[in-house]
Amino acid sequence: MFQRKSDGMWVERVSVPWKKTPVTLYAKSKTALKAKVVAFNAEIENGLTVSDALDLWLPTKEKEVEFKTYEGYQAPVKRIRDMFGDDRIGDVTPAQVQAFINSLAAKGYKRTTVQRPLDVLRMLYDFLITMEGSGIRYNPCTGVRLPKGLQQECRDLAPREAVEIVKANVSHPFGLYPFFIMYTGMRDGEALAIKDTDFRDGKIFISRSVSWQTNQPVIKDPKTENGIREVVLLSPLAAVLPKFKGYLFSADGGKTPLTNTEFRRRWNGYCRDVGLAEKEVQVHKSKGRNNRTYQKTVWHNTIVPYQLRHEFATFCFDAGLDPKDAAYLMGHSSEQLTRKWYTHILEARKESTAQQLEQYIKEYTSPK
Repeated sequence: MFQRKSDGMWVERVSVPWKKTPVTLYAKSKTALKAKVVAFNAEIENGLTVSDALDLWLPTKEKEVEFKTYEGYQAPVKRIRDMFGDDRIGDVTPAQVQAFINSLAAKGYKRTTVQRPLDVLRMLYDFLITMEGSGIRYNPCTGVRLPKGLQQECRDLAPREAVEIVKANVSHPFGLYPFFIMYTGMRDGEALAIKDTDFRDGKIFISRSVSWQTNQPVIKDPKTENGIREVVLLSPLAAVLPKFKGYLFSADGGKTPLTNTEFRRRWNGYCRDVGLAEKEVQVHKSKGRNNRTYQKTVWHNTIVPYQLRHEFATFCFDAGLDPKDAAYLMGHSSEQLTRKWYTHILEARKESTAQQLEQYIKEYTSPK
């Protein structure tokens, strides 16, 4: 504990078992600082909250997994924070986790949506068990099971308004990327790996994709032989495609693909700029004696790239393409997968039609 000469503030650095660097505390007097240290240590002895634990775990996963996998953690993490955020990580019981999973199933969510928060919690506790100073010795998710009868999830189609926004904002600095995916049906990694030499005789040759390892782009071969294919360069895309050399989506003039950080910054910025992201103001309480509250603004994108890839499937459906031909264009591993998407498109349109009819009837029969 020492007094800073510059402003007279008293300073103390307190070590935290689960952090590499100590936390620095400040106060105007020595007595006030001692009280703050005591209160802080009391909080430490109580252990990590679930939100604290997630804040430690997420950066480690960001370095280990691909961007789209990391993005997929965001929704289940939010649900976990909403349910357990301020609870001590060591106090969460298997019964509480099971009740949480059951509550998601009761809301009518599909199997994947219910499964992901459970997977995240399992990974979180496995991470903490091996982390020195966490105080966690067992995983309360071990015996938790998904309720029976959950429906399998089919990835959502892009909302109509989102598709129109993408079409209208191709001139945005990163607007070509979602537009490109929508008119080629490429996976996001495939689009990021496209080079000028892949354009041949009115077609685009797809033979590789971009993944990331510790932020750096890595070129990978397709997952299956079906991933190697040619797609037609459709006229709306050809009309806006710029002249370029090397990689189409690059931060250094085409020499290398985008890093994970560069891509995330561009995609998140695009979504915010064009209205495809929602702002959430989170209120948090600071630890310690003062118990102050502070606000944090968090943005949630309302669309992800793969939804635009499946908009291309809608184009194929509307054009009357045979599922076998559409499967080739999209690089699907089997024709059955494309047929499943065709069925999903039909079902989505039936629901939309029913909603439109119901709305019309309400307006027609309402008192004038």
